[in-house]
Formats: sequence, structure tokens, C-alpha cells
Amino acid sequence: MYFGLVQKTLNVSIIQDSLIKAGLNQSGLAEKLKVSREAVSKWLAGEAFPQPDKLLRMGRILGLAFEQLVTLPPATAVPVVSFRKKANRKTKDEHLDNARETGELLKRLVKYLPGQKLTRPPTLKNPTADYAYVQQVAAQLRKEMGLENKEVIKFQDLIAKFNELHAVIIPALWGEQHHHGNALNIHLPDSQTTWVFVNLDSSIVDFKFWMAHELGHSLAPKLANEEGEDFADSFAQALLFPESHAAKLRTELQEIRSVASRVTRIRDEARKHVISPYTIGRAVEEYEKARGLPKTDFGQRGGFMGAVANFVKGCQKISDIVFKVTPPEPKAYVSVARSVFRSPFFEGLADFCKQEQGAEHFIHRVLGVSLADAKALSGELCK
Repeated sequence: MYFGLVQKTLNVSIIQDSLIKAGLNQSGLAEKLKVSREAVSKWLAGEAFPQPDKLLRMGRILGLAFEQLVTLPPATAVPVVSFRKKANRKTKDEHLDNARETGELLKRLVKYLPGQKLTRPPTLKNPTADYAYVQQVAAQLRKEMGLENKEVIKFQDLIAKFNELHAVIIPALWGEQHHHGNALNIHLPDSQTTWVFVNLDSSIVDFKFWMAHELGHSLAPKLANEEGEDFADSFAQALLFPESHAAKLRTELQEIRSVASRVTRIRDEARKHVISPYTIGRAVEEYEKARGLPKTDFGQRGGFMGAVANFVKGCQKISDIVFKVTPPEPKAYVSVARSVFRSPFFEGLADFCKQEQGAEHFIHRVLGVSLADAKALSGELCK
């Protein structure tokens, strides 16, 4: 079913020229792509558009980059996407393409969101990953959130700020392995809305960092790719464990002689803040680098990272905390999204389900759940 996806068209003239240079005709291209000649003919006639995997293979065959193969709508209409990918996963064109298509689908939900204001959400003017700048932004945000005198930031604090920035949290059950990302941020420039998918099948400490990371993206929605990821990572670290915390902890660590005892002290601090020891270790290192101070010895990197991995493994998954039973029934899933994350997503989706056809297919595509689960969710929302 068609839901108004990204209105892309192929650069037919460039493709035709490349076919000639490659000594191929439409039949030859179809054979290499393992599709019918009719499919290729429809693509070049503008009657259909290739799936991401076929588009990627076409580019390789013809030696064309995505930007050469495809004409996109004006930049102001194209969703801006940012991934918090799983470790060692590479973000490919097909991932970006699927995320942009999800953004196009979300455009249909904007009018159903409750309580939309007529003002634009506050964002940063000229965001950068510079240490001093990020620390200043984090300090200002802590002050705005009424947290300047509080040492530990809680989940409720982060959620409240998301709502203030008109960012719609979408709790997702993506599993621990099969999905490409742990979080996905989609900004729709035309409606000035930001949609934040966060994976509930994650350890509580990783989840908290990803929440802060996505908050960084919401503050700087125009930053994408490596630049956007660098800023969001630096911001998350500074917000959860700012310079003042790092300076105080470093003083303590300098007085501890044993490397093992230093790592234990970092783990204790991580447990207190409900964040990874890695975040704290990086915060101390970045503080030392910015201030020109000697580096604190945490031992061999492999040993420290092993301690980090063991710490994270010992943490509960957020899904096990918020749900009595996993996987949750649709009613429990929707209830947690509304009460814990205070997300207007399911409010808007409920109105969508009641007023538009094909809601189960829409849910299936947007949330990445099975069609059976999508039908169950649709039934719950339409009550």
C-alpha cells in the first residue's frame, strides 16, 4: 500500500548515458539486477521506483553515486535523519533511505498530534562539538531544567525536556540484535517536528545515554551525518556528567594509587548516575585534554573496556523495568508509552487509526513490527 513516501525520481538521462558506456541495454541491466525487463522499463518511465537494495546495486553496476542516480525533493521538505547505530554496524544508503521513508510516513501524523503549538521549538544557533561550547550548552540546559544544584539527571528530567522541544518520543521494541540502530532521530523541516525512536530492548545505562544523545539531536536538528553524531555524543556526555563532575572525580582518582581501585571508583560513580563507566572515563579524559592536565591512568584500554562491558551486562534492560511481561501486550505497550514516556505519539496514532484506512499497514511500516502485531495495536488504539 502506498503512503506518500519520498517523492524521488531517477535521473533517467544520466542512467541512459551510463548504460551506453557500460555496453548495457534495459534487458542487460534487468538481468544483472535479477529483475524483469518490465520492472526496469517502469523505473525509467517514472511509473515505479526501485527498492533500496536494487537502487544500491544499480549504482554499483553503473558506477553512479546515490546523488547521481536520484533526484530528491527540495531540501526543505526532505526528512533529516540521524542514527544511534549498534556497535560495528555501518549505516548504508538503504538504512538512510528507509529512515527517510519513515519520515515521509510520519508527516501524515503531524495533524493528529495533540497540543501542537504555533511556535517553533527552541534550537541552537550554531552548534559545534567544541568542548567549551558543549559544556556551556549543557550547563545552560541544566539550569533551564532546574538541575544546576542536582548531581544526577533522572529519566523524567530528560523526558520533560523532549516535550518542551516538541520532540515526540516513540518507544520501540527492536530487540538486541536484528535492528540496525538503537535510536533514530527524524526531523521534519516543513512541520518543525522531531520524532525520536528509542529501543526499549537496551540496558538502562545505554538507554539513558541514547536519550541524552537524541536530546542533542533535537537541539541541533539541522546537523546530520558525522557532524551531528559528534555533537550529540559530546552533548550527552556533558549533560549527564559535566565538567564540574569530571574535575571533582579526577581529584579523587589522583589520590588513588591502584589502577583497579580507580576503575572501581568509576564504576561506583557510574552506578550512582545510572550511566556507563565509559561515559565517565571519557568525561575525565576530555576534561584533562581541554585543561592540559596529565592523563589519569585507567590501565590497559582492553582491561577498562572489559570492566565497562561487564558493568553494562549486569544492568537491567529498560523493557524489563517498565513492563511486567515481555514482550508486552498492546495495551501495556501503549500504556507505558503514554504514562512513562508521556509521548503524544499514540494519542495521534489513535486518531489516525479511527479516521484513515490501512492503519495496520501504516503501523507495520513506521514501528517495524510484524503485520499481526500491527493489527493488534490498531485494534487497541481504535477502542
